[in-house]
Amino acid sequence: MRSYFRFDRVLPGLLATTGRLLDVEYVPVDVPTWHADVHSYDVVRAGARLGRIHLDLHPRDGKYTHAACFGLAPGVVGRVLPEAVLLCNFARGLMTHDEVVTFFHEFGHLVHDILGGAQRFARFTGVATEWDFVEAPSQLLEEWAWDAGVLSSFTANADGEPIPADLVERMKVADGFGRALEVRRQLGHAQVSYHLHVDRPADLQAATEHWYDVTSPVKPLRGRHPYAGFGHLTGYSACYYTYQWSLVIARDLLSGFGGDLMNPDAAARYRREILEPGGSRDAADLVRAFLGRDYGFDAYREWLAGR
Repeated sequence: MRSYFRFDRVLPGLLATTGRLLDVEYVPVDVPTWHADVHSYDVVRAGARLGRIHLDLHPRDGKYTHAACFGLAPGVVGRVLPEAVLLCNFARGLMTHDEVVTFFHEFGHLVHDILGGAQRFARFTGVATEWDFVEAPSQLLEEWAWDAGVLSSFTANADGEPIPADLVERMKVADGFGRALEVRRQLGHAQVSYHLHVDRPADLQAATEHWYDVTSPVKPLRGRHPYAGFGHLTGYSACYYTYQWSLVIARDLLSGFGGDLMNPDAAARYRREILEPGGSRDAADLVRAFLGRDYGFDAYREWLAGR
């Protein structure tokens, strides 16, 4: 699959896809940055500048080793245009599909930060939503990296052929294999996150191994002190559960596109009702405005069952 995902095609493909989806244009700008690898763009709609993004996408010595979006300047309407940074560590040549999915995920945070950045108060700008919703827009955008039509618009192998639709379907089947175990693993992380903060155990190692043991039939290796490498404990505190709860919402948001991820009416409504309000409205109200109803569990249940 890597033969279809050259970075020099994936980057412009992602920009073109999200630009069309969200009715924005990414205009390259020459501004001082912290490294030559960084590429900066103004995000523009109808000639108006909405904000600026900086993409730092390749590994180097001493760099942050994961993938994440960081706010640089919080948007305040009439005062400050939002500015945000994407830090990733993608291959410069052929990418794995997992890297492509990660790219779409993190870019979901990035556009949320920019499009939701026209708020009266910085407290509600961009991704400053409830924690059990904040991952939903980025998890939703991952779906575009699994759509055969979207992928065919920017992928190409050495012969110039786009990725075949039947290969994409086989990739989806492979992705669904072991999904329940992966969800159990995520719930194990959520248990550890919650109980280490609430119970305050004296023996962190024993408590961590216990909560992983009772959550999944796949047992962790003993004596590895996994809590010490669980980076989200310091960022998400007791709230790692939000990844799965956001996914419940994201799976339901997907239904609002009616099976056509590039549906212009659904995309405009999504931008207007979900992204642009930032944290200025309760997430439940945002979802209700987009779907026309409260969010439910059925779409997540069907995804978990592989349907």
